Amino acid sequence: MTQAKTKDILALIEIEHRQIEQLFAKVEQAEKIEIYNYFNQIYKALNLHTRTEEIVFYPAMQEYQETRKYIQEAEEEHEEANLLLEKIKNLKPTDSEFNVKINKLKEAVQHHVEEEESEIFSAVRKCMKEEQLVKLGQEFLRVKEKIAADVETAMTI
Repeated sequence: MTQAKTKDILALIEIEHRQIEQLFAKVEQAEKIEIYNYFNQIYKALNLHTRTEEIVFYPAMQEYQETRKYIQEAEEEHEEANLLLEKIKNLKPTDSEFNVKINKLKEAVQHHVEEEESEIFSAVRKCMKEEQLVKLGQEFLRVKEKIAADVETAMTI
C-alpha cells in the first residue's frame, strides 16, 4: 500500500505543492541576488506542474460528474498564475513591483493548493480507484519529463 501510495497522482501533486511552498519561503528569506534564482525555480516548477495537471489530471477528472465541476475554476487559477509568472519574469528583483507580484502569485498558488487538496482530492478519491490514481501518477511523471525541455525553453524567451 505504501509503495502504491507514493506513486498515486494525488501524492505526487501534494509533493510538488510542498516543494513550491518551500521555494516561496526561500524567496522571502533570500538576499536580492538569490531571489531571481529562486523565482526561476518557481517559474519552472509551476509551469511544469500546471501543464502536467492540465494534460493528465484534468482530463481524467472530466470523466466524472462529481469532479468535472472543479476543472474550469482550476484552469482559470492556472491561467492567473501563468500570467503573473510571465509578468514577474520581465521584472528585476530590485523593481518595486517584483515583491508585490511575487506575493500576489504566492497567494494565488496557496488558494489553488488549498482548494485542490481539501475539495478536489476528496472528490477524486470518491470517484477513482487506487489503481487508476497510480496509473495517472505514472502518466503524470512521464508527461512531466516529456515537457520539461519546453518549460526550460520558455524560461529563456
